[in-house]
Amino acid sequence: MKRALWTALGLLCIFQSAWAQPPERITGPDGAPMVLIPEGTYTMGSTDPDITETAPPHRVHVDAFYMDIYEVTNEQFARFLNALKEQGRLTEQKRKEWVVIRTDLFSQERKDWWPTEILYEDGLYRAFPNFERHPVNSVSWFAAQAYCQWAGKRLPTEAEWEWAARGGLEGKRYPWGNAIPTMGVIFGRVWTDNQAPVPTEPVGNYHPNGYGLYDMAGNVWEWCYDWYDPNYYKRSPEDNPRGPSEGTLKVLRGGSWFNGPIFLRVALRNFGDPYALQDAVGFRCVMDIPKEREGK
Repeated sequence: MKRALWTALGLLCIFQSAWAQPPERITGPDGAPMVLIPEGTYTMGSTDPDITETAPPHRVHVDAFYMDIYEVTNEQFARFLNALKEQGRLTEQKRKEWVVIRTDLFSQERKDWWPTEILYEDGLYRAFPNFERHPVNSVSWFAAQAYCQWAGKRLPTEAEWEWAARGGLEGKRYPWGNAIPTMGVIFGRVWTDNQAPVPTEPVGNYHPNGYGLYDMAGNVWEWCYDWYDPNYYKRSPEDNPRGPSEGTLKVLRGGSWFNGPIFLRVALRNFGDPYALQDAVGFRCVMDIPKEREGK
């Protein structure tokens, strides 16, 4: 009897331990695959003299969270637009403030320099054929924020983004190490006509980094949650920093299809007007670990 009782208690402890440990991979509420980014402390920033806004390097602790394995695609973003349109929550004015679509390229306002592969036909938004799995681009920070909220997620903080992009590597220039980018990394491309397809590639290029994330360098820049301040690192808190409390620009990370190798460095900081529809700017989402999964 005692042996059976101890066996039952042992199994209960095993099940409780398994429940407290979050699964390594999950499917997000929007159907996107996500991977667990572990809790950890790392040196954020760099001493490279050509990217001074990344100084001073400082230690940062980040709690565990889930991150989209891939950048949000045209297909996913079109599904989001259709869902809001069906609910009566998407006006044409709001859509124009959020993202450029191919119909816009015929207008006088946006006829010259916006890459976009989303269409609006027969009352529905959809990805341009064969570009379904390319990353959405020419989206504002507010559009990225709205998508994440719709999907039950959020934008990553700058500290979370860099920690995830490093993939467990300490002090390296790129998500894969110190070697300059090679074939498979989408960067340094030329594009001169917005009637032509944008020179991105489907998400999931090259090799995943140490945490299983793709395209953390190149393809499209990725919006972060934080306001941008070039001097923020001088006063950043160590525990889960979330950036300045206010500002006018938002942080961008990761480089894009048209940038050179310097912009693909994992520590490099870029910025953009949150209202702007910039070419080669997209995003991916993160999600907090449910409290019951943390065993709290």
